[in-house]
Amino acid sequence: MPRTYDEELKFIERINNHSWRIKKGFVPNMNVEGVFYVNSHLEKLMFEELENATKFGGIGGFLPGMKQIANVAALPGIVG
Repeated sequence: MPRTYDEELKFIERINNHSWRIKKGFVPNMNVEGVFYVNSHLEKLMFEELENATKFGGIGGFLPGMKQIANVAALPGIVG
């Protein structure tokens, strides 16, 4: 069952003004946490992508940037 936007946000934590942490569990089998660095414009875009994906179910195969980062953290050989 897909999570709501609010449920997804429980896995996202601000580190400082320009960086965010994606906690393990955001996608299955994450080996490490993910981190992304953004300015204010890109930050808004990243969160809009995630919100739209939860509203519309990722129609058209589009995967939000946060999910892509988390998927990399789940690849074999990625260690902390």
